[in-house]
Amino acid sequence: MTDNFAFLLPFFMTVFGAVFLSARLWAAGSATFWGLGFLSAAAGFSIPLLPPEVLSFKAQAIVANALFLAAFCLFGDALLTRFGERHYRAPRYAFAGIALVAIAAVIILKEDLRAELILGDTSIALLLIVPVFQVARAPRRPMDRLLVFMVGLVVVETFTRVAVLILMTSSSDVGTLDAFLGSAYAFYIQLGAGVIAFLLALTVLGTLVDDLIQRYKYAAYRDPLTGLLNRRGFEQAMDSMPAGRLAGTIVIGDIDHFKQVNDRFGHAAGDAVIAGFAALFTQFMPRKAILARFGGEEFVAFLPEEVPAAAGEIAEKLRQAFAAHAWENDGFNCEITASFGIAAQAKSDYSVHAAIARADACLYEAKRAGRNKVVMEGKVSGETPTLRIISSS
Repeated sequence: MTDNFAFLLPFFMTVFGAVFLSARLWAAGSATFWGLGFLSAAAGFSIPLLPPEVLSFKAQAIVANALFLAAFCLFGDALLTRFGERHYRAPRYAFAGIALVAIAAVIILKEDLRAELILGDTSIALLLIVPVFQVARAPRRPMDRLLVFMVGLVVVETFTRVAVLILMTSSSDVGTLDAFLGSAYAFYIQLGAGVIAFLLALTVLGTLVDDLIQRYKYAAYRDPLTGLLNRRGFEQAMDSMPAGRLAGTIVIGDIDHFKQVNDRFGHAAGDAVIAGFAALFTQFMPRKAILARFGGEEFVAFLPEEVPAAAGEIAEKLRQAFAAHAWENDGFNCEITASFGIAAQAKSDYSVHAAIARADACLYEAKRAGRNKVVMEGKVSGETPTLRIISSS
């Protein structure tokens, strides 16, 4: 059973290492470090399987420890890369080098297997505990929290293994170490370490798959040019809002004569105008607003708990800023304006689409009245020449 386990551990680590390296296609960054780390650990577990004619026992022990130290350095790099924390790579790798020298000295000069095991396991645990503390508060998504927990569990298990070895063996009696390493208790400790390593590998794989899902969700719900929600994303965001927060105002903005921009200056200029309007749209709208590009040159915003009068003032500032925007840095010179329609989300509305339809009617009125205007339903006090008011029917 022990021999089978000795073959199984490097096998599954090699498989996961190869999978993680392949995952670089969609999860660049930490996937590379996870892959190299698991492959290094797999090689470390495989070294003792070599016959002594190929590599002496002392050389096997030194090389295996070097591979384990490298693996845990790489695991730390993977964790820090994923959460964007500072690597402190030079001191971590320097510590690994010093630890390897100390382990090699114990192996060559003292020939003390107990001291080697204690020093080796303590060193790899220390290499990983610092990155764990660095990222402890960083995770936001459930899979990331699970990942940090599992890496922390590896650290705890390693320190526990060291403590058990110290308590159950004696430095003055080699026989206690031999008895311990040959016991069923030691095997189950090793088996537990293998299970935790397997669960860690599954967790890492889960985070990489979750990244892929999030990427597809972003592509499905976001406009690639502006980064704003698309129509589907807007509807999903509205559906996820609590019913009590659906009161608010819809603002629709549309760039005037946008087709002429594309025809005169090309689609690159058109993209620059779309991106410029989106930037101003984001800048002037409240942070709690739900913003979307519905397609082409049409943009929609839902302002929760905002009345049409306040939304009209925001839209008017946005209208003025966009009309005054200079496009020379984008390679063309042209005055471009936008029109806006505003409508309140009524309690009687069966969905937000009813308010969008009314805001769209206001937008049509702004276009019909000469463009570069803000039109909203209802009546408010303090009308200005640029803020046209139409009565809702």
